[in-house]
Amino acid sequence: MIRSMTGFGRATICEGHYQVDVEVRSVNHRGLRVTLNLPEVLQSLENAIERLVRSRIARGTVSVAVRCEDLSGETGYELDEAALAHYWQALCRARERLNVPLGDALDVLLALPGVIRKRVGGSEVPEALREAATRAVEVGLAELVRAREREGEFIWRDISARCDAIESALADVEARMPAMLSNYRARLRERLGALLRDTGAALREEELRREVVLFADRSDVTEEVTRLRSHLALVRSLPGREEPVGRHLEFAAQEMFREANTIASKAAGSELIERVLDLKAEIEKLREQALNVE
Repeated sequence: MIRSMTGFGRATICEGHYQVDVEVRSVNHRGLRVTLNLPEVLQSLENAIERLVRSRIARGTVSVAVRCEDLSGETGYELDEAALAHYWQALCRARERLNVPLGDALDVLLALPGVIRKRVGGSEVPEALREAATRAVEVGLAELVRAREREGEFIWRDISARCDAIESALADVEARMPAMLSNYRARLRERLGALLRDTGAALREEELRREVVLFADRSDVTEEVTRLRSHLALVRSLPGREEPVGRHLEFAAQEMFREANTIASKAAGSELIERVLDLKAEIEKLREQALNVE
């Protein structure tokens, strides 16, 4: 399966009196990097949400933003009336001793430690909220994966076209190799003839043939062409795999470029060199696309 590393997904899930909204975004990255933006009440779910992301995504920088709302109107805090009464009594006693008016003391009392406190069990995520958050992340991730698959289809069309162009250039290079040997033989005959003309010596066909054979051996690209076609076959087989294939694609493109460089070092003649450069250009485009694949 060809998936891109960029995409977006969102989800809204209601469970009980809780509503959870999730947005998931991803961009390119050589490995997998997960960043989470969770409200305080869901901080304890950080590890579980990250594991969920890693179970669905193999490469890319994935950002998960979660928002939650309690639709019941209740808050996670309550008034401790006993503490408030204790402070009020102490304040009244101080007023009697100091003979000063109390004024508007309520704001001061509410700010004192222990008057406003978290509800009992407030540090634990309610089960309904936990369920809503988990499902929202799952749905958001599923939408993200679908978006990456859709973009992956477009990427594969381009990769497939690059493979065809590489195959065409490679076939052209192969077809031009005999002409390169023939041209080399003709140029060598001409140069040797010019050198021997003033000496009166005759050009020996056996020696000429031996030099051409040595050149043919040095410039033989059969192994490089075979390996390059093997890597092409690997690339074309990737859409049939279930696991992420980005690293396989990067490796194949890297090895293809290595073989093309070797072919370039053995090429002679402007037309052949130009075709080898076309081959390298197509492989480089393929290598750039590999960086977009999960």
